[in-house]
Amino acid sequence: VTRAQLEAQIVKLSSYETTVGKTGDYVESRTENIRIGTERFNHLIIRAGESVSFNKVALKRTEANGYQPALEIAYGNYVQGIGGGICQTSSTLYLACLMSNLEITERYAHRYVPAYIAWGMDATVSWGGPDYKFTNNTLYPVKIVTKYEKGYLTVQILGTNVDGTYVKMSNEVLSKTPWETIYQEDPTMAPGSPDVVKVTPYTGYKVNSYQTIYDKDGKVIDSHFEASSNYKVRNKVV
Repeated sequence: VTRAQLEAQIVKLSSYETTVGKTGDYVESRTENIRIGTERFNHLIIRAGESVSFNKVALKRTEANGYQPALEIAYGNYVQGIGGGICQTSSTLYLACLMSNLEITERYAHRYVPAYIAWGMDATVSWGGPDYKFTNNTLYPVKIVTKYEKGYLTVQILGTNVDGTYVKMSNEVLSKTPWETIYQEDPTMAPGSPDVVKVTPYTGYKVNSYQTIYDKDGKVIDSHFEASSNYKVRNKVV
């Protein structure tokens, strides 16, 4: 067996791209955190049977590790924290792993619906809290190739596909919980002042995701429930 023959067997198992927002508070810091987290996984090789912890590879979100202050959600509210935005990296990686049919061993949905990825296909992470973990359950090594460029985050997974199978993901919204508007008096405001939105709203959703595996001819081999995501509602406070 020659090197060329082996290299010919290495193909792109999956590729997924998300758009990084260019507006809002701390946008530059958030973008930098995404870029750093993305670089941690670039060219990572995972042997057959080996497991990966996102938090372990991305490292603790500290300034010493290159991460910067940005907005993140904690206990239902946006707060300033080191490493805000890193969840876009973990979510993009999660969906790429699903499309490669790798085994997902730990995953948690965000508190509120994400804006940059399909509902039910995100993965929130926090140092000392939720982690995202997956296992290379194939017989061959896989390699992660990541890139952040011009506002786009791309995760590719390379490996050996011996039978030509491929994966498609889908989701189903099971229920929807509308938000309400709550008005609060602020005695420090001058009479006649315009209303100020103190808390922006989120609609609550319950979403299921499903994975369908096809053979090389497009015939369904297997279709099954993948995960459930319960996104909370958050009322608008004026």
